[in-house]
Amino acid sequence: MHCLRLSVLLVLSLQLIRSRTEPGVRRKRIVHGEELWDRDSGYLVTKYFTWISNKHYCGAFESFSNFFTYITALSADYDQLGYWKCDANPQNEKCGGALVTPNIVQTACHCVATELEGDADDEGIKRYLVDDPFSDMVLVYHGATTTDDMHIGYNSQIFFIHQKCLLKYGTILYDYGLIVLKKGIVSQSDTKNIAPVYSENTLNRIWTNVKAKETTCLFVGFGRSESVNKTTKPSVMQHTWKVLQNYQRCYSWTTLNTHGFNYTTDATWSCFLQVPAKINTYIARGDSGSPVTCNNEYFGLVSAGAANFKIAPHPKFPEKFERIVTDLTKVAPIVFSPYVNSAEQRLAFIKKMQEQVDELENLRILYRKLVPSTRTLSAHESISGHSSSWTGSLSII
Repeated sequence: MHCLRLSVLLVLSLQLIRSRTEPGVRRKRIVHGEELWDRDSGYLVTKYFTWISNKHYCGAFESFSNFFTYITALSADYDQLGYWKCDANPQNEKCGGALVTPNIVQTACHCVATELEGDADDEGIKRYLVDDPFSDMVLVYHGATTTDDMHIGYNSQIFFIHQKCLLKYGTILYDYGLIVLKKGIVSQSDTKNIAPVYSENTLNRIWTNVKAKETTCLFVGFGRSESVNKTTKPSVMQHTWKVLQNYQRCYSWTTLNTHGFNYTTDATWSCFLQVPAKINTYIARGDSGSPVTCNNEYFGLVSAGAANFKIAPHPKFPEKFERIVTDLTKVAPIVFSPYVNSAEQRLAFIKKMQEQVDELENLRILYRKLVPSTRTLSAHESISGHSSSWTGSLSII
């Protein structure tokens, strides 16, 4: 009996040692908005994430020091080059985005458009006007997880927003936008640095599975961190994890009980709650448009967030108990943007974008021949592709 006990203890000891040293053993992961330095971390989103600056001409005309820093750069023909050699400033970040082709970035509608002034109409609707790609120029940086490694910003050429992008009773619908760049950032064959393109069946499969299983998804971005009350934006990509809520729960929390709103057709968002942790992390200004991945697959774009959202602790007794205050994040899934993100529509999408670029260039050449001064021409383009249509702004200079 004594020998049997010794044998059992020896086997258990060996098994314990093996479990501590075997390379396949699961390790705990940090979920509190920690820094993410390594592009080779295995998180594919770091390959196609783009950092979007709101500084026209790198801010060269904002101060004497900036002017003399970039005085040499100002003499270069950046209209032909398509990029600026200027270091990214963390505080100049406007939004995030995903590089979907070598020269097209997908981001949020409200990142490339401005809410029209005035009150909403009788149906609670307010429209967005597409920004001008010259006067509202943005510079797009790609291929780094820290602003210290961002030295080349690519110029915006045309902005597009989804034609159904609007505010209805203060809630944004179809929050999808595009930035066409003057020059491609990577080659067409460099697929690892471009967001994946899925078949329509795969888009539906990703959305359905994530909804059904309430998956924990990865959020990345450079937005301001509310949890530590900082007023500055980080220089290193931050990441955290949030849990997707099922369709019925998101409906009960976010549906608009008003005339003219149909949740099935209008609610182009998914709801996420933060992972329980000692330190809460929030989606803050600057994170809009950043890609969200679930199971390492491109799921959607950050659209909006509410740090003090109140939810009922039980759906059957919403008024019986005190409401829970939590952080709610809305994400715009790419399943509602098949024209941009589906393989079946990819060739038609690229062709249409190139047609818009060619039309813009032809208008610029014609205008320069006819008129010595400069002005801006606004044009609204409708692009048909399943249920997706887009509005573009053409700037003639």
